Amino acid sequence: MLMNRVKSNHNCANCPSRQKTEWRALGASELALVDQAKQTRTFEPGMTLYHQGDQGGGVYCIQSGLIGLRRIDENGKSVLLRLCSAGTTVGYRAILSKQAQRDTAEVLSSSVVCLVGRSLVTKLLAASPQLGERFLQRLLEDVDEIEDDYARSLMLSQKSRFLHVMLVFYERLGYQDETGKPVLELPIQRGDIASLIGARPESISRLIHKVQTEGLLHFDSRRVMFTDMDAVLREVPDAPESGAG
Repeated sequence: MLMNRVKSNHNCANCPSRQKTEWRALGASELALVDQAKQTRTFEPGMTLYHQGDQGGGVYCIQSGLIGLRRIDENGKSVLLRLCSAGTTVGYRAILSKQAQRDTAEVLSSSVVCLVGRSLVTKLLAASPQLGERFLQRLLEDVDEIEDDYARSLMLSQKSRFLHVMLVFYERLGYQDETGKPVLELPIQRGDIASLIGARPESISRLIHKVQTEGLLHFDSRRVMFTDMDAVLREVPDAPESGAG
């Protein structure tokens, strides 16, 4: 079975992701309402939380795993816009704007996600101005991230943008193998990598060849080994924390 309702080992009050989410604005009694009403489920890669065009059914809080937000145009062409990991809230814009979902939330790695239904979210927003402020802050942070991505696309080379995305994936999904080398299993195809760095899909093969020739990364299908993490970090300004070495 690909999706199961799971019994959480902790309630909302002691959830390790709570301080990263909007729910930190709520008091104990309000958190208890969320705890009673939320649905916690596991999702496997390839599944979706919601589809572009759906009416907002609620707010999704990511406990663990990795979710990608995908946009599809009228011709069926899709691009992967963002990566969302533990502590991120998705789906809230449809609730706040009272419009349909603008993206599809696609599961990229095994994820545990809590759904808080629309009716309760609306009730809590009406009762707690602080919660509304937190969602506004989340919206502004999302806008900042989009602006940062755009600036990166203008200021960095394709190779640096490519390495930055590899570091982001390592930060969220990576591990060290038996030899101590940083490794990750890519959860997306090359076309989606191209979308994330603002490049043509055919450029990705050339970038992979380049970084392998320079001894930075080694690719074996979707398995990526960082053969020289220090050199990769030097190539990428404001690189995410690698957690290696």
